Amino acid sequence: MEASLRMIFSARDAILLCMDSEEKISISRFNQRGWGIGSHAPAMPAKAGQVEVVGGLPGDELLVRLNKKRKGKWRGDLKEVVTPSSLRVAPRCSHAPFCGGCTWQQMNYGKQLEEKQRRIEALFSSFLGSVEVLPIIACEEPWGYRNKMEFSFSQNKAGEKFLGLIIAGSRGHVLNLTECHLVSEWFVEVLKNVRFWWEASGLLAYRMNDTGTLRTLVVREGKNTGDKLVMLTVSGNPSYALRGAQLKGFVEAVKQAIPEEQWKRLSVFLRVQQCIKGSPTQFFEMHLHGPDHIVEKMSLSLDRPVELFFKVSPTSFFQPNTFQAEKLYSAALNSVSFPKRHVLDLYAGTATLGMAMAARAEKVTAIEINPHACFDAESNKELNGFSNLEILCGDVGNQLEELRKRGDFVTPDLVVVDPPRTGLDAKALAHLIELGAEEILYVSCNPETQTANIQELVAGGYRLVRMQAVDQFPHTPHIENITILKRIVLA
Repeated sequence: MEASLRMIFSARDAILLCMDSEEKISISRFNQRGWGIGSHAPAMPAKAGQVEVVGGLPGDELLVRLNKKRKGKWRGDLKEVVTPSSLRVAPRCSHAPFCGGCTWQQMNYGKQLEEKQRRIEALFSSFLGSVEVLPIIACEEPWGYRNKMEFSFSQNKAGEKFLGLIIAGSRGHVLNLTECHLVSEWFVEVLKNVRFWWEASGLLAYRMNDTGTLRTLVVREGKNTGDKLVMLTVSGNPSYALRGAQLKGFVEAVKQAIPEEQWKRLSVFLRVQQCIKGSPTQFFEMHLHGPDHIVEKMSLSLDRPVELFFKVSPTSFFQPNTFQAEKLYSAALNSVSFPKRHVLDLYAGTATLGMAMAARAEKVTAIEINPHACFDAESNKELNGFSNLEILCGDVGNQLEELRKRGDFVTPDLVVVDPPRTGLDAKALAHLIELGAEEILYVSCNPETQTANIQELVAGGYRLVRMQAVDQFPHTPHIENITILKRIVLA
């Protein structure tokens, strides 16, 4: 293991910037990004302070090269594991831990779960005396779980080409990815073929001065259906537009990454991102091959099994871990009492939770701002045959304001919220408190903003009664958290 670690760390040398002195650092804890934190007291007092190390684990003694100091902390580039932590295991991937795709692959999976549970309980410590805290839901197969990945194109001044993921903490430097154990093998085959196509095409990677062509490559699949989708995003600057032969070559490169019998279930798209100074960024999609969407299936374990099908277009959001999303939504729904007369599903996305609710409630109203997701939600509503689901497209706060003015509006007995990482905005939060629903089911991918929102909901007359974390993203510090709040009824 030590020899393999040395090989990984020596490969890192090629990308180190602003190199400084080497120090031995003992790692004591993690920061919020999942990087190791240690401290040192060198001979020069100016060098003293805390050090952040990508790949460091509590209990490690590391040899690091001090890099830049930002916000009072040194950035340490890992050179060698002198004494490994008891948490440390050999990573599967040669890019670990420096690839931004995952920074905990060198950590025992059981210990990852313990750390995530500890983080959740620390965030919600002020509530723990009166809240039912369930153990984190583990991912049964913590490898190959992602159904979507976005890769970046990049070039340095010497003209070297890079296609892969952003290096952790590097401010935009791209790692030339040759393997990834978070996705199915065909993702990496697509990446290899597109890299060969790029080398032969004469095209340049996009730069922020609006030169070059190639921006990103999105690869996604239906884990339960086998459908596949690839989308290339390019510059909208006409001086760098792709020619027909180049587009044809791209499609062929993608097709050759999978068996021919699967081509009919492969969708290929081109996305043009047009940036004109003084105008909003615009996107245009071109369908190049196969179906114009993929289909995914989710099976939820409720009082009776529920199977749902979803049309997913190239830019629509869908939970990146299908199998764990099934557990997430099943746990969320099973934590709520039924029947319900009216359920509000806010920040609904493609209305996954809304449709699951529609199988058990009289009426569900879903609100989502993304027009592509709303379009998919309408398609999915028809695909699954729900007549008691209404989808409203627009800002949550504004749509709630309009909804409450309607003569047929029924006060919801349950509100479901699954907001973006920024959490609930002030307007939506105010409406949520004023609505006075008996229960709120709050699912979050950012427990920090969730905690702040729940403090305000508690101040507005609710109490937190239950919470359960879900490990949607093994080998990363990200946590999904389910909470249930109930309205306090005064005697």
